[in-house]
Amino acid sequence: MRRTTVQQLVLVNWKGIFYERFLLDAGVTALEGDNGAGKTTVMIAAYVVLLPDKTYLRFDPLTETGVKSKDRGLWGRLGDSGDAYSALDFHLASGDRLVAGVRLERTSRTGGELHPFLIRDLPAGASLQGVLLDRVGEEDEGPSRDRLKSLAAVAGGRLSWCSSVADYLRELFDSGVTPMPMVTGDERAKLNQLLKTSMTGGISRQLGEGLRHFLLRPDDGLGTTLKRIRANLDDCRRTRLLVTDAQRSEREVQNVLEAGLHMFAAAVEGSRRQAFAREQRAQEAPEQRTGGQKG
Repeated sequence: MRRTTVQQLVLVNWKGIFYERFLLDAGVTALEGDNGAGKTTVMIAAYVVLLPDKTYLRFDPLTETGVKSKDRGLWGRLGDSGDAYSALDFHLASGDRLVAGVRLERTSRTGGELHPFLIRDLPAGASLQGVLLDRVGEEDEGPSRDRLKSLAAVAGGRLSWCSSVADYLRELFDSGVTPMPMVTGDERAKLNQLLKTSMTGGISRQLGEGLRHFLLRPDDGLGTTLKRIRANLDDCRRTRLLVTDAQRSEREVQNVLEAGLHMFAAAVEGSRRQAFAREQRAQEAPEQRTGGQKG
């Protein structure tokens, strides 16, 4: 059974990273670097693509050693000027390619807007660098909203901007990227907790619990369903035992019937022979009397 995998993560105009792509393994990918090298920034860039909801994108401005930083959360991790992009390149279970991304438009020093988009039908060999970077003169820069759509079309893809986070997350669910549609706050909160736990630690317990609660939602009717299944199985067992007993009784009755038929046939044959013998003796008796008188 095939499953959806992510092939690469692409960042444009993030803090310390003008353009970079990170190839991701279908199993486990390790991100290694010294403190301050940008590991958390890369993780947040992927985080934004999976859940571009500003309600949950509140990252504590702390370094890995727990000391307060001046990164100002999400928006402090972007480049000094211009808009930024983050995109994940998915290989769907259907065999199609889907690029899910977010354009991060800075509107102030500490805030901005998120614009999610999807690129479909992009050829397998098409590079995202030619889509997410626009050549202006002798320099590259992040493309404008309209320019991004044109660059995607030139590369052979079809870009669509999502009017809301709900529409974007629904598209990811329908494409097989996420296991839930994320239309409710409860579903998004679970995904947020799962992603944040994977970034900040407690992976052995909290992440395991998060996966279980996220992927296996409680179902009040599950217990009733299991009880009904068990009752049906018990009924099947009882029915099978009754059928077995009925078959055994049928064989016994059949044996008695066959024995009775044999006895009846034997009695009829014995009666026939006795009647034949009496008839023979009756015919022989007159002949014997006649023969005695003549002598």
